[in-house]
Amino acid sequence: MKNVFFAFCMVALFTTCKKDIPQKELTVNVSPGIGGSVSPSTGTYAMGSAVTITASPSAEYIFKEWSGGFTGTTNPANIIMDADKIITAVFEKRKYPLQLSIEGAGTVKEELISLENNNTNYPSGSIIRLTPQPNEGYIFKKWNGDDTSSKSPIEIKVSKPIKLTCIFEKKSFSDFKIDNKIDTLIISKKHKYTISGLLNNTIGVNISDSFKISSSTNGVTILADKTIIGAKSGSAILTFTYNTSILTDTFFVSEIEEIKSIDPYLSNSVKNANIIVPVVVINYYATLNGIDIDTKRQPNYGSLDPISIDNLKNKTIDQLKLTKFGLEEGSKFRGFNNPNSLPNIGIKVVKYYNVYEINKVMSADNLNYFADYHDLFKKLNIKNAVNNLGVKEIWFSLRPLSAEYPVVKTENLSPENFQAGGPESNMSSPTTGDVSNSWRVQNDLPIYNNTYVVYTYNLHRSHAENIHNHGHQIEAQLDHLDAGLFSKDERLFLNNFVGISNINYAGKPFGRNGMTHFPPNTKTDYDWNNPTIVKSDIEDWKPEGGIQKDINNNRWMNINYTYPIVSFKIDEKDAQYKWIMFWFQTIPGLNNGIKYGQNIIANWWDRIYNWDQAVTKKLYESPGN
Repeated sequence: MKNVFFAFCMVALFTTCKKDIPQKELTVNVSPGIGGSVSPSTGTYAMGSAVTITASPSAEYIFKEWSGGFTGTTNPANIIMDADKIITAVFEKRKYPLQLSIEGAGTVKEELISLENNNTNYPSGSIIRLTPQPNEGYIFKKWNGDDTSSKSPIEIKVSKPIKLTCIFEKKSFSDFKIDNKIDTLIISKKHKYTISGLLNNTIGVNISDSFKISSSTNGVTILADKTIIGAKSGSAILTFTYNTSILTDTFFVSEIEEIKSIDPYLSNSVKNANIIVPVVVINYYATLNGIDIDTKRQPNYGSLDPISIDNLKNKTIDQLKLTKFGLEEGSKFRGFNNPNSLPNIGIKVVKYYNVYEINKVMSADNLNYFADYHDLFKKLNIKNAVNNLGVKEIWFSLRPLSAEYPVVKTENLSPENFQAGGPESNMSSPTTGDVSNSWRVQNDLPIYNNTYVVYTYNLHRSHAENIHNHGHQIEAQLDHLDAGLFSKDERLFLNNFVGISNINYAGKPFGRNGMTHFPPNTKTDYDWNNPTIVKSDIEDWKPEGGIQKDINNNRWMNINYTYPIVSFKIDEKDAQYKWIMFWFQTIPGLNNGIKYGQNIIANWWDRIYNWDQAVTKKLYESPGN
């Protein structure tokens, strides 16, 4: 019985001692969560007991360390449970080495690596962009190793050790060619050559800037950027060199430029014009380099101040626009700026030429040189323009050099320097010969099927002088039609219209309509702004005398016109321009209603511009005609 009791006591003692051992909690976390797993991850263990935990990384991860309740890198790790423990298993991406080497001369741009260290480890899954950067004189050729392409740049996703070589090679050009050869280059026009070649026998590239350009002729000007400009007519040869390679281009430099896109104001005649006047414009710009006017041959009126061709071209267009305006506005019979008045003529420029070289011949006075019109008109095919396009006028603009110019004396210029000029007006007519304000040399202009008039416009001067030239031509033609019909002081145009009286005024007009040089209130040449008041029937002219009124310069100077748009401010006080337009407006136009005895005054604009038909007619028409 005693033994049984002892045994019971031992069991009871054992049971009581076991319940008294403390228990500790083990919690194991994973960082990052996808980096791997730990076994066991949780559990309750007796105080002081040893637990073995094992970290198992996921694919492309490695175990790095333990942190928290246990530190170290041992795996598996033995944990003594002497307290509750929270332990973290730290994993990291697997890293692979990138071995990068270079052949040739250059670098590789990459934001994650330094080229000084060719052995760098990168986390798996990283994306690396590699951009070859060749040194001067080299090009990128290809990659070798784990990539054998010639792509630039390349992007590589790291999933294993990578070994690459970036290969550069020296530039080598071959098979050169000029891509844009030319047949003709016009003086003052530019051309930029494009030269291509094969780069290392693979791709075509533009290597224009690598070539040196030279000329064995003086027909072109070569600018710093290797643009060429036509300078002198004739054949031109250019040579392009690169190392030992040589290319050439031969072309013709032309002195004639036809402008196809004519300024719209010049190429469109004014609306509702009774007579359309087709015009050819010729502008002469003397030059030696294609950029500037040669001021030895075409100086300013009083100096050799330089001027560019482009600036003079713009000035020419502006002056021509105002010339056209003055003629069209002036042809409105008694319009005097009345917007409802219809123009008798409308100017329409049908051909527009710039000429940079010109042949010249001695003028009739043996002091100056005029253009060789036969040579020039043949080159421009003016014959077709007159015979087939109906051209009635040729406007020839230039900066002439005359013996009368001050610069001739100040610069001691000799006659051989003089460039071609021309008379203010010059007519070629198969019916009457030359009826113009010139020396009337009968063979200085080619004669075609129809009459035409050449006007020389001096670019030293202005649009006022241009219409001044037309005024003298009108006087010459109307006087020609009137000559011989009446005795002295009885002629319809000079005596009754202009107001010339050889008896009273010594051949000067006074008190009627006046003429180009003379308003009705003065007997002095060019006195267009004279304030003297006289009686004149200029606004109601009739051959036998119309209603007279007080007239002086205020009548034409106070008219304000709506001019075409030009690049400069128009002088509203230009008395010459305003007087001549005003005088033109007094010339009898269509349906003028003026009687001459039993006759009717004809449309004098028709007589002026339809000359070949007018020469058989008078300045008036009999009733019924």
